[in-house]
Amino acid sequence: MYKFSLQKSSIKHLCPNCGKKRFVLYIDVETENFISPEVGRCDREVNCGYHYPPKLFFQDNNQKYVSIVDNTIPVSSFEEEYHYHTSEELNKSLTNFDKNNLIQFLETKINCEKVQKMIFEYKIGTAQNWYNGTVFWQIDVEQKIRGGKIISYDHLGKRTKYINWMHSINLKQNKIEEFKLNQCFFGEHLLQKYEKIIAIVESEKTASIMSMLFNKYLWLATGSLNGLTLKKIQVLKDRKIILYPDLGIDGLNGSPFSIWKTKCDQFKKAGFDIEISNLLEQNGTDYDKENGFDLADYFLRNLDKKIKKIITQKEQIILEMYMKNKNLKTLIDVFELTEANER
Repeated sequence: MYKFSLQKSSIKHLCPNCGKKRFVLYIDVETENFISPEVGRCDREVNCGYHYPPKLFFQDNNQKYVSIVDNTIPVSSFEEEYHYHTSEELNKSLTNFDKNNLIQFLETKINCEKVQKMIFEYKIGTAQNWYNGTVFWQIDVEQKIRGGKIISYDHLGKRTKYINWMHSINLKQNKIEEFKLNQCFFGEHLLQKYEKIIAIVESEKTASIMSMLFNKYLWLATGSLNGLTLKKIQVLKDRKIILYPDLGIDGLNGSPFSIWKTKCDQFKKAGFDIEISNLLEQNGTDYDKENGFDLADYFLRNLDKKIKKIITQKEQIILEMYMKNKNLKTLIDVFELTEANER
């Protein structure tokens, strides 16, 4: 197994770059000791992005770096230790939407029937015992309930600093003795229902909103910038995938777009049918980047405008040609010159 890993507890330290108490330190898994107060990752991925991994630390200090340690316990035995929530717990959360700030906000922007359908499909709940926050259940393709992420929103639909997990509350209330979380995509349980192109965004809120505004795609969420992993994406091996990263400033590891572009290239080499959209990069302002706007922010801001369609650069060229020569429409229709499955 790996010799070093990020500390898995909820303890955060002061980030050496931004000074916020959002820094997770790397530990030696054998001794459980910290490597250095500077070796870790800030979870302010967009506004800071500081990440000083063990390998770089050892290189900078001219020390031998060993990433793997011998382990007599098979990896497969660890996989059996993952825990799941019950359907009873999920169903119990599907209520009190009149106190759920996010749902109340969405109903002021989008048709209430669409919101109710989205709630039903994505199994979004309300955490009655935790600020009536919104519960985004992570249900895998086998319909196992892997986790319930709770995010608190204000009356304008903006995320507050309060984030928790259902299993953490259960542990605190002594309802369970342990829980080993194994995350999957938010919305993954819908893969068996729809054969649509897969669109992946960072936040659960964005996936929920885009499923109502642009249902040509099946929208999934990683839960964070670093939540897009090879392990998680394996379930999409035979599907067409489009990535829609958030906007953000260039941190030490690059912008959200550049980070996901690198991953996109890696996944392509691994055999995935995957592309990345530059829609936000082309249309986002400096203000949008500084505030980490996402695709849902862009669409909600333009709800009153007539054009609410995602088109490719190729489709844009065809549209411009068509406006110049309307007889071109016949050629396009007859010879199917457009690629309907593209962005």
